[in-house]
Amino acid sequence: MKRLTSSILLFFTFFNLFAQEKETYLYAQKDTSKLYMDVYLPQVQNEQHACLIFAFGGGFIGGRRDDSQIQKLKKYYTDKGFVVIAIDYRLGMRGKTKSSAIASVKQFQAAIDMAAEDMISALDYTLKNLLVTKKYTLNPKHIILMGSSAGAITVLQTDYALCNGYLNSDILPDSFRLAGVISYSGAIFSTHGTPKYKLHEPAPTLLCHGDKDKLVIYNSTRFFNIGLFGSNTIAKEFKKRGYGYQIRRYTGLGHQVAAIYNDEFHVIDQFLSTIVFGSPKTQIDETYYNPAIEPKWMNLRVRDLKKFDN
Repeated sequence: MKRLTSSILLFFTFFNLFAQEKETYLYAQKDTSKLYMDVYLPQVQNEQHACLIFAFGGGFIGGRRDDSQIQKLKKYYTDKGFVVIAIDYRLGMRGKTKSSAIASVKQFQAAIDMAAEDMISALDYTLKNLLVTKKYTLNPKHIILMGSSAGAITVLQTDYALCNGYLNSDILPDSFRLAGVISYSGAIFSTHGTPKYKLHEPAPTLLCHGDKDKLVIYNSTRFFNIGLFGSNTIAKEFKKRGYGYQIRRYTGLGHQVAAIYNDEFHVIDQFLSTIVFGSPKTQIDETYYNPAIEPKWMNLRVRDLKKFDN
């Protein structure tokens, strides 16, 4: 009995030592939605006192901040000394039924804007409440946004809004800049043609995208100046303007690229060390082909997302 008790105590001591510490905060209340963030804490912070804020995917219809996809990501980066934050955002396409092409575009734009507004509110909460606590200290110059699919659109749109002074970007300090943006199968919605950054330069950006993506467009789709501009178009603009970026083009792959970030931490690490915390003006363009990647979601289209609307 004594030996059993000792073993149990040893187990719980070991478990508590390596358990992932999480704190949850209500960061905003909008409409009827209460928006929460989960903050995962490292045992020891890295020298940059960096923070990675993650936005889940789901077509602005579904998804959760504590989705299983976040588990491996938060474990890996808290082990590397990051504070990792996973946020809620409003799902602006949930329950929407398009009545016309114009109505559908307006619904989609509104959903993207809502999600980006929520991310800006999460940044505001972080800057006002989480920079210095008893358990950790964040450097406001080392905040990185990351997202997958709809989450990738959200983080790209957030930086686009910050650099152009629209949505609720004025709630943040004028001097605030993101350290980096990581996008897996993302795009920017613009009503002014190819995205331009008028007030200040965008953050160094990692763009990972399948060149056959039929859900979140790899190139662009537009009607006059209104359109969705994918990673290839964004990279061309960054290259022309001299902005720092890394694009990873996945030959022959579709929207499944949105879900492979948990197998590509080496790619994210390269971006962070080489560009974000290295030389922010660096430009890297690479093409990747791996026939072993599963073809799931290869032909996923917008209409297929309805199955997530529940």
